[in-house]
Amino acid sequence: MTRLGRTWPAALGAVALTSVGAARDAHALDGPSDTQAAPCRPTIACTADFAAPGAVELEAGGIYRHLGGGLGQVTTPFLVKVTTTKWLQLQVGSNGYTHETGPGAASFFDNMNLGAKFHLVDQEGLRPSVAVAFAVSVPSGSQAQVTPTDSLLLTAFVSKDFGPLHADFNAGLDRLGVNDDPSTQAWLSLALSTSLPAHLGVELESYYFSPALPIANHDGGVLGALTYNPLPWLVLDAGGDVGYFATRSFSIFGGLTVIPFVLWKAP
Repeated sequence: MTRLGRTWPAALGAVALTSVGAARDAHALDGPSDTQAAPCRPTIACTADFAAPGAVELEAGGIYRHLGGGLGQVTTPFLVKVTTTKWLQLQVGSNGYTHETGPGAASFFDNMNLGAKFHLVDQEGLRPSVAVAFAVSVPSGSQAQVTPTDSLLLTAFVSKDFGPLHADFNAGLDRLGVNDDPSTQAWLSLALSTSLPAHLGVELESYYFSPALPIANHDGGVLGALTYNPLPWLVLDAGGDVGYFATRSFSIFGGLTVIPFVLWKAP
């Protein structure tokens, strides 16, 4: 089972080559800031802001989680975002191919997530940017080795700049197992980031997930990442995090956010 906002990507090569090739046949992406990528990753928290209307964003990558009890997990998450208007963005994503090691090892393609995100308020003065998102998560049909679980997710996003420091705060409710013995998981996340010279940046985030047994474990941790933004439409990142609880000791991840093409340019 996955949730839409929690997609940490890695596996850069093929995605980057495909994206550059597509960009040559679409609108130019080396223009002003209207083609600036707005990544959710590498954080759990996402920004309340969108890329420009018409932009197609792809987030892709991979993460390794070292779990308790000698278990490990590799996932290859992705997220496709299409900004249709200044206030609406459509999203499709998944944790992708998942391989678990140790007792009860399994390999499968995780849930598909379909969602819509609504930008409600722009940042201005003391006022932050605000957005909300609704998503449904459905089994992919390839999860014979695990119990497939559908879910509904509601998320609120608040983003604000404080001089050189950017903050993203998210709060969400995940209704797990909608059709069979449902449970609810609440979560909170606060990410702080800042830019460095040479197109680099750093990010620190703390997050917490309430227990929703037997479907989802109690979780939480501190995440750190280094980002590289050589072009407005391309962001690379790598980092890791340490869990608060025994269910997961640490994770490492890497990936990218890219705008491979723009479907149309707003006037």
